[in-house]
Amino acid sequence: MKSLVLFAVLTLGAGLTPAQAEEARSIMAQARKDAGKMTLPVNKYTEEGLQAAQETSDHFHSPEFQEKIQCETHRLASEVFADAITPWQKKQQMVKERAIEDGGLTGMEKVYLFFSSSVPDETMQTYISAIAKASDPNVIPVMRGWLGGMTDTRANATYFSRILQRDPACRNTSEPCQHYQVEISLLPALFTKYTITRVPAVVYANGKDAYLIQGDAGLDYLLERINREAKSTALANLIKKMRGAY
Repeated sequence: MKSLVLFAVLTLGAGLTPAQAEEARSIMAQARKDAGKMTLPVNKYTEEGLQAAQETSDHFHSPEFQEKIQCETHRLASEVFADAITPWQKKQQMVKERAIEDGGLTGMEKVYLFFSSSVPDETMQTYISAIAKASDPNVIPVMRGWLGGMTDTRANATYFSRILQRDPACRNTSEPCQHYQVEISLLPALFTKYTITRVPAVVYANGKDAYLIQGDAGLDYLLERINREAKSTALANLIKKMRGAY
């Protein structure tokens, strides 16, 4: 509103008499006073809306509702879309077998590394190095949220630059430091889904089951512990790639 009033006065000012100009200045002054008195009404439904949104989110992520979704998914797959899904499943099996041959995870397999800025930089740099060696898009480092919120871009950029740096001892001089091209995801819902209570933590999910291990140890070692139960050929190959033996 202030910008519009100022624009009108400046546009018409060239053709105003001194009295009219004084009147225009008076109008502007009054407009500023009126603008200072304006207050937006408080939304009395804010708390109610937030509570409803939280209840909806809790209900959706509850084990009971998720079980209903899984049951309905299986029913639709077997009773409604069976003719369309069977060829797709065969194709997915071929993709899975090819991925195993190439030493990578299949499309249904995911490895999530859960971490936060509380994890020491040295530990994160070791994890990032292992993920870079694996070179598999299904190995995903995950954070709950940004450092200090999304607005503190400098702190976020500095932190990510630090943990992605190939040589921790490198200092930008005449040559810039090299960084790993590893994508970090912000997925707070996964922290809830897998009940992550402390970090670092690793989850291996294969579409049917999920295996969780928490603790500060090498990523290859943590995955090896998981694979004692999961018994995944693809995961075994991934571990070899991290160790440079594949």
